[in-house]
This record gives sequence, C-alpha cells and structure tokens, in this order.
Amino acid sequence: FIAVENIDSYCVLISSKAVYFLKSGDYTDREAIFLEVKYDDLYHCLVSKDHRNVYIQLTKKAVNTSSGVAMPGPSQKKPMV
Repeated sequence: FIAVENIDSYCVLISSKAVYFLKSGDYTDREAIFLEVKYDDLYHCLVSKDHRNVYIQLTKKAVNTSSGVAMPGPSQKKPMV
C-alpha cells in the first residue's frame, strides 16, 4: 500500500504492484474494483487535462505477440479514467 486518493464517486488505490480504481460504497473484498492495472502489464501512462477535468490514460501491454515483445499498436488496451 502506498496511497489512496478519493475522486468524486470513486477512489484510486496505489500499491507497490498495481493501481486499483474502486467504486465508492459498501463493498466487500474485490467487488469494488472496476479497474486493476498491474505495473508488469503497464506499457505507458499519460495524464491530460481538459478544462477542469484531469484524465489518466493507462496503456496496457498487448497480451500475445508473435515475438513476445509488446509493441505499440491496436492490440493494446487503453482505459481512460
């Protein structure tokens, strides 16, 4: 565990192995997690601002590639929070 940041209707929990985005409310165990990004799976992180909103774009590595090396391209997942 490193930090927790409350943002509107959810919170972000940062650990030494992953970043977790959690719904607010009374949840048990892992029910509150709506996005989990492990650092081993993270390819790129980009922060952007639009007026007063701040967005974090997390680019996850491709799951399978023929060479075994994650390359930029359409096979990557890019959740925007």
